[in-house]
Amino acid sequence: MRWLVVLDPLDGLISKTDTSLAVINRARVEGIEVDTATIEELYFEEQARVLATGADGSTEPKVLGGYDLIFMRKEPPYDMRFHYATHLLSLSNTLVLNSPSALRDFNEKLIVLPFAKYMPPTLVAADLSVIGGFISRQGRVVVKSLDSFQGKSVQLLAENDTELLQSFTNGGTKPVMVQKFLEDVYDGDKRVITIGDQVAGAALRKPKQGYHANFANSEALKSPLSAREQAAMDELCPWMVSQGIHFSGLDFIGGYLTEINITCPTGIVQISELEGRDLAGEIVDYFSQLV
Repeated sequence: MRWLVVLDPLDGLISKTDTSLAVINRARVEGIEVDTATIEELYFEEQARVLATGADGSTEPKVLGGYDLIFMRKEPPYDMRFHYATHLLSLSNTLVLNSPSALRDFNEKLIVLPFAKYMPPTLVAADLSVIGGFISRQGRVVVKSLDSFQGKSVQLLAENDTELLQSFTNGGTKPVMVQKFLEDVYDGDKRVITIGDQVAGAALRKPKQGYHANFANSEALKSPLSAREQAAMDELCPWMVSQGIHFSGLDFIGGYLTEINITCPTGIVQISELEGRDLAGEIVDYFSQLV
């Protein structure tokens, strides 16, 4: 079996905790031939191709259709380079996870909006008067750029923070997400990993300081799902698989769903350690069954 993993440059990844590397290493242990490439190494000449790097470090051109599976792991932001890469991946008849069309269709902030009943009070808007009215009703809020990731471009916002609001919205022309600030974030932001239509595990990321909770600056704690979180997962998991999303990371604060990560979800190394699991092995097994 031959796989291609499309990801960021290998020399910038942290081998001890990186999800992509954990899956690659486990797949190779299972005897799967795994090549890697960046999105810049995807191209089209008569058919979709890639300058692929093998386990021995050698690089050669290959046809995307020659792989049994392509695992798309390029980290956000979702920009036009990322967008064009999904189109090239769509030209292959190979199974791509997550689906390139899903990556194009679902912004990681906006994907949650059809499931607003599980979310904190949320607004998506560019108009400054609309945002101001929401802040007046909700009090403390956070504002998020729609293309941010790992808690970047997430700021507490008060009604009189005109300069910050102008910056985030580019003077009222660029839509942002605004959510009621949840004090529970100081206790932790829960990352829930899914493989297929099943919850694979969860970890509570408790910030070491401030309110930005991610694995880079937080303590990872074992955390079972609450009844509210489980209800959300029972509805979301089958829906995501129906859209071609087979591996994801959902974020909850105080039981409220805030985000669904589908481009490059992380956390399997930390959750495996907390729960005594081998999530990388479970992902490899599941992907192999899909192939």
